[in-house]
Amino acid sequence: MSLCLLSEKHSQSSLAGVTVSSLSNSAYRNLARGDQRIRFNVEDFGYIAAYPEGQIRLFSESAGPSLELGYPLEEMRQHLLEELEVRQNFHLNTPLYVWIELTRRCNLTCPHCYIEGGLARSNEMPTDEIIRLLHEMAVMGVWAVVLTGGEPTLHPDFGELVNYARSLGLLVGIATNGMFLSERLLDSLPRKGVIISVSLDNLHVMDHPEGNFKVATEGILRSQKMGFLTNIMTNTNRKDIDHLHGFIDWAKDHGVSVRAIPFSPIGRGGLNRELENTPDDVQQAAECWIKEMEWEHEYHAKWGLCAGTIFDYGLTLGYLTRRCSSGRSICYLSSDGTIYPCTSCAGEKILSPGNVKGKNFADFWRSDWEIRHYSWDNFKSTCEGCVINRPEYHCSSRCPAMSYARHRQYFKCGASDFEILSTVVRTAMLKQSHLSAYEHYIERGLVANVGDERA
Repeated sequence: MSLCLLSEKHSQSSLAGVTVSSLSNSAYRNLARGDQRIRFNVEDFGYIAAYPEGQIRLFSESAGPSLELGYPLEEMRQHLLEELEVRQNFHLNTPLYVWIELTRRCNLTCPHCYIEGGLARSNEMPTDEIIRLLHEMAVMGVWAVVLTGGEPTLHPDFGELVNYARSLGLLVGIATNGMFLSERLLDSLPRKGVIISVSLDNLHVMDHPEGNFKVATEGILRSQKMGFLTNIMTNTNRKDIDHLHGFIDWAKDHGVSVRAIPFSPIGRGGLNRELENTPDDVQQAAECWIKEMEWEHEYHAKWGLCAGTIFDYGLTLGYLTRRCSSGRSICYLSSDGTIYPCTSCAGEKILSPGNVKGKNFADFWRSDWEIRHYSWDNFKSTCEGCVINRPEYHCSSRCPAMSYARHRQYFKCGASDFEILSTVVRTAMLKQSHLSAYEHYIERGLVANVGDERA
């Protein structure tokens, strides 16, 4: 069956944080090498391409010569894909975005850590194996990698790996707790094409004896001063709900993007379920989410393509094809070489297609993965009668990993009562905000006729 991508051709809005803008013909034809090039990969349907200003689009096979010549998006309208065939095992031939866990070692043992960071794994990959995999990812056309942990800066060759990834043209995200972002370390890293994302909330450093809010924020501001794009990753939980507004205000005042993720019972979070938000927190959390969304759109409009915008597009592609983006446009590489579809699957240690040590990454990605046989249709009976099982709501809880964390089954509801009610309240708020055109754009993709050929 096919998915009609009417929104690809007729909307002037944006796709999940991917800013729509254009450059003049001469600007594109004279783009410098490196981060300013148009990135594009050959897919079964034609091409997927990312423009430096942040636009990501699907194109038909006819687009190849124009993409090679660097034509701007405004001259590519006739090549935009109007229909996408969504087959049973649908996935991109090349992942757009790969998390690479350099080590599980961490100086903190946060109660919500997906992969239970603290001690290093017993058989972590040597640096030359990581280098080999980075090279293979770049050759096959991966756009971005996120170096994570544990605490990635504790890897003895952290700086070498960041520099090598950038030398291959990969966009790099660094997911860190920020406590080791010294001037010396930062000075050893490339600035262009790197975004430093610091985990900052009450569960990371604010209540920890080894650090506090001041230590982490100094690392963020130091990074910014030295020329890096910066981001805050924060956790919405029962204990910090009253501080979120001030937190987002601080980020905006200092020009730092921010992304808040609700506490979930994945990994070590499963041992600390009392930290999950309750329905009493919905209104306050939703107000903060709208503020976060508005700031994120403003931020990415200024800075263009980065690891965050690529990740957002993967989520949108998941909505448009009615199946999770995990294992289809993204994946997670554990420090011992085990591949998982995403961080959530890694946290629950499920649905791994195997270990990539000594194997070609492209061949591994293009092999058969169990998760690719699952779609939203597998949740049909679970979702029947649910208040957010309607086209206007964007439910992210048809998630095998979240279902497994809550029920030890793959196709039960992955949402908490807080998340279900939040979806309703957030959607109402979004429709009243200046982002409503963006909302309508995604809706048009969601209500298109998507057929799933799974038996």
